Amino acid sequence: MAPLAPAGYWGDVTSSVDWCEENYEWTPYIAEFFNSWSSVAMIILGECCARMNPTGYRAFTLLGRSITVVGIGSWLFHATLKYSMQMTDELPMLWSISIACYIAVTTQYDINKARFKLLLTIWTLFVSILTAGFSGKVQFILFQASFNGLSLVAGYLCFRGKKELEAAQMSHVASLFWAGIRCYLMAATLWLTDTNLCAYINGRGTESVLPFNMQLHAWWHVLASLGLVYLVVLLMGHYCLVKGISFKMRYVLGIFPYIHAY
Repeated sequence: MAPLAPAGYWGDVTSSVDWCEENYEWTPYIAEFFNSWSSVAMIILGECCARMNPTGYRAFTLLGRSITVVGIGSWLFHATLKYSMQMTDELPMLWSISIACYIAVTTQYDINKARFKLLLTIWTLFVSILTAGFSGKVQFILFQASFNGLSLVAGYLCFRGKKELEAAQMSHVASLFWAGIRCYLMAATLWLTDTNLCAYINGRGTESVLPFNMQLHAWWHVLASLGLVYLVVLLMGHYCLVKGISFKMRYVLGIFPYIHAY
């Protein structure tokens, strides 16, 4: 489908990355139509996490709301491809993974919470300033290194929580770990393919082996959001275990985990 306008409403692209989706293909007001609307998955699932919180621990509500903010920022980023809107996507991602690390560390280790919160806040602000202060490839690499580094820490802590849940005969909750990891691996594969092999999968030009663009980055949004929900619910279940809160977990539509105290 040919673009509806030679230049979209938001003008030139100023973001450090322009994804594989054709810009302004469906409307002159949204640069990346599918990448924008697939971000709604994060908004919905983030709010679900915030509202289902069975622990009474406000950090989990804050984590859910931070995921919602990521979804809103992602929508704005992909709709405009402006650098300022890119920051409304990427900086909340850093904050949300920092909140997840705080919850997991303070649940699993007996440490001074106030001191750790201060150190983590300083680190997150430092990385946020560095991320926002650079542009182009340097900014893209710096953000990916920072976010993925914290994600690995959070993933390791989720694994520790999984082992403790298994030891407590809660394998049905512990299984959320591998469900989340599978979603993330599938999502990451789509993200890497979309980022590095665009010319071969965009459905345009002589190099493309596909007749149409499969919108892999949009599917990354959906699968990453689902994987995130699995891991957040795992953290909630582990927190309940450690704090002695009785809870039950069930699936909504056979896909979405839901946890509640009783």
